[in-house]
Amino acid sequence: MKLEGDEEGIAALKAIHAKDKGAMKFLIQDAKTNTDLKTTFKAEDGRAFVLRVDPRTGNLVIEPRQS
Repeated sequence: MKLEGDEEGIAALKAIHAKDKGAMKFLIQDAKTNTDLKTTFKAEDGRAFVLRVDPRTGNLVIEPRQS
């Protein structure tokens, strides 16, 4: 499983992981169990990102959330 997509989103996800390893596990599990294979999370500065599981590769794709 690889992280790909928005660099700022990846950095935000890594910061979340550094603070609380369980939070990242929760986000991945949430995305895997949702019917659309997505979940959202926020960076410390309040920006929102979408974490999506690519069903072909199993990679995690991070994208800025469109409001």
